Amino acid sequence: MNIAELLRKKRYGKNLSSAEIETFITGVTNNTVNEAQAAAFCMAACTTGLNAEEISALTLSMAKSGDTLHFSSLPLKRIDKHSTGGVGDKLSLLLVPLVAACGVAVPMMSGRGLGHTGGTVDKLSSIPGFRMSYTNNELNTLLQQNNCFMIQQTETVAPADRILYQIRDVTGTVESVGLITASILSKKLVEDLDGLVLDMKVGNGAFMQTLDSARELAESMMSVARQVGLGMTIVFTNMNQPLGNAIGNWLEMKETEESLCNIESTPNDIRLLSVELAARMVMLADAQLTLQQAQANVEHVWNNGSALQRFYAMISQQNGDWNSAVEKYSNTYQHPILAMESGYVSAFLTRELGLAAIDLEAGRKVQTDTIDYSAGIILHKKIGDAVEVGEPIATVYGKRELVTPDIAQTIMQCISIAPEAPTPEKLVLDVWEL
Repeated sequence: MNIAELLRKKRYGKNLSSAEIETFITGVTNNTVNEAQAAAFCMAACTTGLNAEEISALTLSMAKSGDTLHFSSLPLKRIDKHSTGGVGDKLSLLLVPLVAACGVAVPMMSGRGLGHTGGTVDKLSSIPGFRMSYTNNELNTLLQQNNCFMIQQTETVAPADRILYQIRDVTGTVESVGLITASILSKKLVEDLDGLVLDMKVGNGAFMQTLDSARELAESMMSVARQVGLGMTIVFTNMNQPLGNAIGNWLEMKETEESLCNIESTPNDIRLLSVELAARMVMLADAQLTLQQAQANVEHVWNNGSALQRFYAMISQQNGDWNSAVEKYSNTYQHPILAMESGYVSAFLTRELGLAAIDLEAGRKVQTDTIDYSAGIILHKKIGDAVEVGEPIATVYGKRELVTPDIAQTIMQCISIAPEAPTPEKLVLDVWEL
C-alpha cells in the first residue's frame, strides 16, 4: 500500500477502510511509516475528521499493535479511570488509593503531559526512584499486594499510540475526537478491565471547551466501548478553573497527600469530584450499590486513613522515596504574586495558566525538553473568593531565572477580579452510563 496515497485520500476527506488503517498503524509500529507521515495523518484526521467506523478501526488497530495485559486470575473487579486532560488535575492520584481501599482493583496506565495539560506520569516522576515499568507478572503481584498500581505506557503496550501521542503533542493535533478516542481506549483495551470511568473535562482549561463538543467525544467513546463490551461511565466535569490549588508536578503530588491526610481541609472541588468519580468506579465493580452507598464507602476509607495508607504503600512498593522527595523540593525558589485590586475572583484563563506552568519548565514544549519537577503555581484563591489589594493571590515556584516579572504578569492576567462574586458553576455537568 502506498502511504502517500493513503494520506492524500484522507486529506481530501475520503474514508479509509479498516484494512488501510490497520496497514498504516502496522507501519507506524514497525517504523515503515516515518514520523513525517504519521504527523501528516494526525493533521488530516484532525482537519477532515474520522467517522465512527474509522475511529473503531483505529482504536482496535492501535490496541493490537503491542502486548495485552492479563489480570483475570485476580478475584477483584478491575476498574480504571481516565481524564481527557485539565490543569491541576491530580484526581487520578487520589482515586487510585481511594478505590483500592474500597476493595476494587485499579490497574492504571497513564501518560505524560499533553498540550497545556499536565500528565500523571510526570507527576509521579517527581518522586525519586518511583518505578513505572513492570512485567505482567510483576503487575499481578502489585495488584495482589495493594489492589492498585500506577504505571506509564511501556514500549510494548499499544506502541502505535505512544508514537502518535508524542506526535500529536508537538504538532497541534490534540483536539481531534477520533484521535482522542483511539488514544484513550486503545490503552484501556489492553488493561484487561471490567469497567472504565471517563472524566470528560469541559471548559476553558479542557480540550473540549463546550458541552456539545464534549458530548461528541463521549458518543465516540461510548460507540467503541459498546462494540468491545467494556462497561463505561462518563462524568462531564467543569474545567473552567484549575482543580485544587496546585499546578505542577511535585506541587500536585504534595496537594494529593495533604488531601488524603484530611478530607476536611481538601479543596472543595477536589473533594467533591474525587468522591463522585471514585463512587462511580466502585459502582462499576458492584452494580448492586446505589450512588449514595458508593459515596459513603469512599468517604469512609478517606476518613479512616486507609486510602492514605494505600497511597504510601503504592509509592513504597513501586520503589518511590516520598521522604526524599519532600526534602528534595523543600528549598524551591518561591515568588508571591499580589492582587492589584480588591473584589472577587470571577474567572481564570485556565489553559493559559497551564501554558505558564510549561514556561516555568513544569511541562514540555518539545519531546526532548527536560522537566523541572519543582516548578509550578499555587493559587491562593478560587472563583468566588474575596481578595484584597496587596494580598497574595498566587505563588510561583521554580528556577529563579525563570520566575521573571513577565511570567508573574502573565499569571496575574489569567486571574479576573470583579466587584461582585459570580454565580457558582456546577462541578458535575452530566453523567452517562453504558
